[in-house]
This record gives sequence, C-alpha cells and structure tokens, in this order.
Amino acid sequence: MMIPCNGINIGLDSSAGDIQFLSHAHSDHTTGLKKKKHLIASQETIDLAGLNAEKISIEHTTLLQAGHVLGARQLLVEEDGKTTVYTGDISLKPGVFGFKAEIPECDRLIIEATYGDPSYVFPDHTEVQEEICRFVKNNDSSNIIIGAYNFGKAQEMIRILNECSITPVITEKAEAICFLYEKYGIRLDRLVVGSDEAEEEMKRRFVAIVPMGKAKRYFAARLEHAFERKTLCAVATGWALHYRFNADAAFPLSDHADFNDLVHYIKQSEAKEVEFFCGNGSRVLSKAKGVLLNS
Repeated sequence: MMIPCNGINIGLDSSAGDIQFLSHAHSDHTTGLKKKKHLIASQETIDLAGLNAEKISIEHTTLLQAGHVLGARQLLVEEDGKTTVYTGDISLKPGVFGFKAEIPECDRLIIEATYGDPSYVFPDHTEVQEEICRFVKNNDSSNIIIGAYNFGKAQEMIRILNECSITPVITEKAEAICFLYEKYGIRLDRLVVGSDEAEEEMKRRFVAIVPMGKAKRYFAARLEHAFERKTLCAVATGWALHYRFNADAAFPLSDHADFNDLVHYIKQSEAKEVEFFCGNGSRVLSKAKGVLLNS
C-alpha cells in the first residue's frame, strides 16, 4: 500500500514505494524495513525497532499522534489539493501513559480495523486497571504471572502494577523496551529476571510479567512446583473481551481503537473515501455513514 506525494510513492508500513513510512515499532509493521537507511517515522519508533535508519521528513507530509504505543504516529499527506491520512494502529482513548490519537479532517482515510466488529467495545481503561489491582491484591499469598506482549502491553502492565505498589519481575526482552521508554521520560519500576534483586524478590511472593505464550496454567504449575507456592496466571489483551484463555483471569486491556472509536474517527474526519486494513471495517463504515446520513 502506497500514497503518492510530490512525484514519489510513500510505502505504508511496507518496503513498497520510493520512501517508507513506519507508523510504529511492532514487528508486524517493520517487516521489510530493517535495511532501510531513511524512514518517515518518529525517532522513538526508529530506536524501539532497533533500526539503523535516519529519520527524514518529506514536504507536504505531517506526522500526527496515534496513541497505541510510544512513538506511534499517523501520516497525513497533501497531494493535488487532496488530503490523505494513514492511521497505522491507533488508540483514541488515553491509555496508561496518556497516549492518544489525533483526528484530522481529510478527504481519504486509510484506517485500521483490528476491532471492527460491534461486539468489541472496551471498558474504560481505569476500570480494567482497577480490576487488575484487585486480582493481584486479593491473591496476595500467591505468585502471579501475567501474560503481556514485550513491547507496549508489558510496559503498561508495569505501570499499572507500580500504581498498586508492586514491582514486577520481567524478562530481558521486555527490559530492553523499558530501557528505551525511560530514555524518553517514562519511569518504570521493575526487576529483571536473573538479577540479584529479582532473585531476592522471588524468595517471597512475587508478580511477574511473562510472554503471552507462557501465560498458561501448565507453566504456572511448573512455577508452583519450583517455588512451592500457589501460582496463578492471567493475561492482558483486548482479545480477552471474548476469547477464552488457559488462565485464571483475563483482562481486556487494549491499546487499539474499539468499534465505537473507529466509527467516531471516521465521522470526525469527514473523509469521503475510507479504506481499511488489518480487519474488516464494513460494519464500522456502515454505522458511520448511517449516522452521517441522519445528521
């Protein structure tokens, strides 16, 4: 997917085109961009993706806040009197760190539809955070492992647990991302597995953040045997709103726009043309157009 601008084509989270825009540093968006020497992106995204690329800007393009994760941006392009916006992954509601997407007016909108089904309407972030804290505090005699993706969700979980007066144990991969979050001013209190501090903490009841693939009852059972203490497991993901997991608890903590957010974005943008990626947005567009026609 590309957008034309000033006689060149800008690839959107892909290696296509003459120059590439990288919306954020999640691996499903960086594919094919590892060897690029110049990118339209935020410096945070380039650092988080571990790329040896120079951040550049192109005339008639603007980067806008996207919410989602640290460094995430949308791309606005002006070409022949027409404005096109590519959102990348977005979050309209301010999450744990206050990241929030801007909504520009545009003629053409290319927007994600990860949660483009009407059944995906997420509870308020504050309610989910309170639910997580209650789970952790109500099980204060048990070890707890919480599954979260290393980049984005793990850092949100650390902050939530910090606000519950808990310093979690995390993996080295999650630590590499936390280090960069702190470089950009986001403090996170955590202990890295294998460190002396983590080893000391794990002599007592502890809470750990683990990769999603490890957040299963069988792994919790292994830890329970190793540490001789009851161990519970949980997951934090937007998919928890409907999908079942092999865990003791599942929290619908999402850094994506839900169905109502997508409808709201389209209405506010007043886009005449709307395209979707990463999901089916037909029901989103139907509702957005329906509201517009009745207004």
